[in-house]
Formats: sequence, structure tokens, C-alpha cells
Amino acid sequence: MGEPNGKHPDSDRVEAVPEGDAILVCTPCHGHRVLFPIDEAVAGARLDVICLVGAEVWLVDLVADGQAETGLRPVWTQAKPEAGQ
Repeated sequence: MGEPNGKHPDSDRVEAVPEGDAILVCTPCHGHRVLFPIDEAVAGARLDVICLVGAEVWLVDLVADGQAETGLRPVWTQAKPEAGQ
């Protein structure tokens, strides 16, 4: 599961899938694996993610990181529910 601070350890990285046509991120809440097409996985992208395990809604910003294998680092923000929901 997650670490004591509530953040899943796999949520700190962006992985390339072996086929090279997508990237993989894991949600910070439950470590749910989410795939995105490689053309969406660019530095500066902001992607919507829904954790299917806990139904949390997240935004992930992909930030350039020269030390990461994929050159990207995820920055997670929990989305606020829209008014009336």
C-alpha cells in the first residue's frame, strides 16, 4: 500500500512501457497504474487521472527532469470536486 505519509511510493516516477508508445504513472493514493499515449506525455502536460481503486480524481503535471529515466517527473494535485457534486 502507501507509505505512512499516505503517498504511494510508485507515484514519484514516470515509466515508459516496453512497446514505447505510452507512459505509465501510478496514482499517489492507491498506486493505480494509468497509461497515457506517448504523444500526451510531454514536459508541461497536465493530465486528468481517476484512480479506479478509490475513485479519487487527480491532476498530474509532467515536469522535465534530466535525472529521471524518461526525462519526466510527475507532480500530483488532487482535483477539487466541481460545485454541486
